[in-house]
Amino acid sequence: MSPTEPTYPDRRHRLFAITVTNELPLAVLLPQGGGPADLTLRLSPQPLLSSARSTSRPLYSSSSRDKEGVSLGSLYHEPAGEILSFAGAGDFLIRSDHIDGYSPDWSNGLAELRFLGPVLSYWFERRGLPAFHASAISVQGRAVAFVSRHGGGKSGLAAGMIAAGASLLTDDLLVLEEREGHWEARPSYPLMRMWPDEAEHFLGNYAGLPRVQEDSEKRSVAVGAGGFGTFHDASSPLACIYLATRVEGAEIVQIQPVSRSEALIELVRHSFSPRLVEAAGLQPARLDLLARLVRRVPVRRLVYPSRFERLGEIAGQILRSTRSLQE
Repeated sequence: MSPTEPTYPDRRHRLFAITVTNELPLAVLLPQGGGPADLTLRLSPQPLLSSARSTSRPLYSSSSRDKEGVSLGSLYHEPAGEILSFAGAGDFLIRSDHIDGYSPDWSNGLAELRFLGPVLSYWFERRGLPAFHASAISVQGRAVAFVSRHGGGKSGLAAGMIAAGASLLTDDLLVLEEREGHWEARPSYPLMRMWPDEAEHFLGNYAGLPRVQEDSEKRSVAVGAGGFGTFHDASSPLACIYLATRVEGAEIVQIQPVSRSEALIELVRHSFSPRLVEAAGLQPARLDLLARLVRRVPVRRLVYPSRFERLGEIAGQILRSTRSLQE
């Protein structure tokens, strides 16, 4: 090796199809990466938002609040860059090539959830890559995505598809990219978050699984390498987006086409941080992207029974419906 040829330490990883250099104490195991870093994740030993600035008016504040009435998340413009600050979790300084993270306690899982969700989704949105509350799987080289409101069962659908032979692309945050006239879904990391009844159904037991955060019943489920199913660590062309609704007591599975105008509205609604994106002035360009997305990618409404024992049958219907779109 020549003296000028760069070397890359083991802390380089793959995350949403980019190479990151990571110093953050994340519990999730990221796939190993190589080559020059697209993004550097740095650990800050002190808060990134000054006390004086924290009392001023933020560009955006979440309408959700903690027990003390403090907004759960706020966005500030600072000379050093943009700062997302989260009540009880910490601060994240966001620049084009690095994200600095500070938390008073990384061990309880909350700061990690904020980083892997709103922080990363905002970083990608800034780069023109739309992000959604969704799970996605890869089957025969094609991606299938499930979007739903909180508790809509998107992780259960993805797990059912994985049990039927598909591979996980992402759980919770879906990042899409337009490439040469088609759309691709990017892979996140080999982990799913399941409620205890989901984990018991798919793994037989949940008692030994770590909690996603210390005050949540949700469990972290490793995917691949001896865990549940397999992980597909490569972007996949997006075959279909399903708008999923789980209905208690339903007996039949319904898969129906959705008009482009309705699909556009639904995708805006299911964006990961729609109000944050709007407050940052990104919405007009984003709407153009989503209009192109719904012209190229079929969107279907999926209404399905809530019982776990039906997921194998539901997975089969989804696969048949997706294949029919390609014929």
